[in-house]
Amino acid sequence: MIKLVVFDWNGTLIADARACMDADNSVLKMYAGRTVSLQEYRETVVIPAVEFYVKNGVDRARIIREAKEVSENFHSFYESRAAKVRTRNGARKLLAWLFKNKIETIILSNHSVKGIESQLQRLDLQKYFSHVFANSNLATSLQGQNKREKLMAFLQGNSARPTDSIIVGDSPEEVEIGKYAGIKTVAIKNGYYSTRRLKESKPDYLIGNLNQLIGIIEKFD
Repeated sequence: MIKLVVFDWNGTLIADARACMDADNSVLKMYAGRTVSLQEYRETVVIPAVEFYVKNGVDRARIIREAKEVSENFHSFYESRAAKVRTRNGARKLLAWLFKNKIETIILSNHSVKGIESQLQRLDLQKYFSHVFANSNLATSLQGQNKREKLMAFLQGNSARPTDSIIVGDSPEEVEIGKYAGIKTVAIKNGYYSTRRLKESKPDYLIGNLNQLIGIIEKFD
């Protein structure tokens, strides 16, 4: 029986891939990089973000040296465009179903805590999540990742066993984290990453709509 669902935020619960691409293109322009289309973005985006910028022509030493300015530029550009994004198809129905069935849900993200909490309030989704694990330092996702460590620490103090848990995300990162933690992995298409890259990460399940997660969870009753 599934007792815990771990959600990525960007591109998974909200449809903000274009907003993030626009913000990243803003950074690329500022640092004389090559801007990308949405298709190219889904084939090249990666965490830590510094690798994405370098891959598209930005000087590594400079962008690391100016990490604070890069992050401020990105988040200022992103938040203005993300202010009106909608939830992914099926998100509200799924969250309501999980809430009704008393299945705990948490958010595990490379985004900022402040940004996520603001969006949760705007979209009236706060009640569905027991915890939000994200970054207080805006520059963190530029230079590294610590989602795995945050999840492992949470799981150690949670009553749900790995076999009772699922992680859902739109990137290979969530699949890798889930495999490391020994929990079931679900990748959702049409977020930040291409379907090809998701398939290569070999998730337990690959879905196109969040509603499909209900059927997956019901299999474990």
